[in-house]
Amino acid sequence: MLSAQSISKRFGATLALAGVSFTALPGEIHALLGENGAGKTTLMNVLGGAIRADAGVVTLYGRTLRSGSPAAALAAGISTVHQSSMLFERMSWEENLALGGFGAAQALIDLNAVAARAAELAGRLGFALPPPRALIESRSVTERVRLEVMRALSFNPRVLILDEPTAVLAPSELGSFLGSLRKLREEGRIVILITHKLREALAIADRITVLRRGEVVAETTPAATSEAKLARLIVGEMPAHDARPSAAPAPDGVALELDALSVVRDGRRVLDGIHLAVRRGAITGLAGVDGNGQADLVETLAGVRAAHSGAIRIGGAPMRTPYDERLAVIPQNRDLDGLILDMTLWENLMLSAAIRKSLSACGWLDRAAASRQCAGLLERFKIRASGPNAHAAELSGGNRQRLEVARALAARPEVIVAHNVCRGLDLAATADVHRELREFAGSGGAVLLISSDLDELLTACDELAVISGGRLRPTRTDERTEERLGLLMTGEWT
Repeated sequence: MLSAQSISKRFGATLALAGVSFTALPGEIHALLGENGAGKTTLMNVLGGAIRADAGVVTLYGRTLRSGSPAAALAAGISTVHQSSMLFERMSWEENLALGGFGAAQALIDLNAVAARAAELAGRLGFALPPPRALIESRSVTERVRLEVMRALSFNPRVLILDEPTAVLAPSELGSFLGSLRKLREEGRIVILITHKLREALAIADRITVLRRGEVVAETTPAATSEAKLARLIVGEMPAHDARPSAAPAPDGVALELDALSVVRDGRRVLDGIHLAVRRGAITGLAGVDGNGQADLVETLAGVRAAHSGAIRIGGAPMRTPYDERLAVIPQNRDLDGLILDMTLWENLMLSAAIRKSLSACGWLDRAAASRQCAGLLERFKIRASGPNAHAAELSGGNRQRLEVARALAARPEVIVAHNVCRGLDLAATADVHRELREFAGSGGAVLLISSDLDELLTACDELAVISGGRLRPTRTDERTEERLGLLMTGEWT
């Protein structure tokens, strides 16, 4: 079995793991749960060799593994899929897979052979592959996750560790992916699944371990627990599930309007004459399988991509280009597009022009005031960090996400565009984000919530539209079920 005994790890003043012991058995899917910052990813990185533990030992089938050596862990049969992408952006997906087990035994790598082997594995997993020789930097978050999983499996591992792999998968992909994990279990492999989706953990796991603040607080089985019990173990109490008000807010004018908007990328029309009105006082949801034009829409609204035709209006007036301070964007890829990880937290807040202007006079930034505002936001949004001068790279994935949300709200825009804003967030953090967005809308703001998570959209949104193949369609009230929306997301509009 895989065994971690008395693992401790400290990052500065933060004790990430406090004597954690954890075991996983052959032929077992073991779910690892906990709130953001509980130590799940740190434990995973210790098991996978990416981090050297301060104390404790990891063994696999009785053999002690060298601490802090990814190569030793991989050689022993431990393969890891990280929450943040570990792919090379300026290389093709075939080249990235060739750096895994697909090309490891070859002196000269045949990318066509790599692609053929990848296609075979993708077929078993139910995944779609990108176009030939496509660069990673042009691919969606979902496609990157698929490729990460395939690269990890290419090593034929005895232990597969997955950190939030299903967070961006579409409903149509989830079933086949979970089925693939069951096949790995049947082959006698160990699968460790880090997830915030309690229903998913209960459906697929054989055992469940819960971490809280760097310590193991429970080990249980799906038969012996429930969603409510797990939620209490993770965060103390179950957060309110429904973020919507008891009655829909009265219409208060259109804040954001897309009028026959079309966008062309690489000679292909990725947004095809879409119409959408996002009104004040409401959260408007946009559902879709990742890669159907959502990222292009977000980039266009953020001013980093030009529209081919059509118009974007905020409050009835044309959106200012290239950047309009009346609109704040929370991108889905926090590490590449949302934050600069080598900068401090207060410096990352200053990346917002609206916040920067509010703290500047005659071209000079009031650094002390910026630090004070950052400290206030850390407390308000429950961001676990040593302080404003901590670097963004020191934060867990969920706390980085909270920082993005804090920055968007602190900018006091008229419209917030949030793309997969709750990906990787725990139950309490998700409830907090939904509450903040609801309060923002309740104060007269407008929210466009773009997500591949149907539970989130059905929970948080007043109005809902679906995007497929670059075309957009509003939904009727009677269509707002997981089953019907899942069909609409695949383009079944008739």
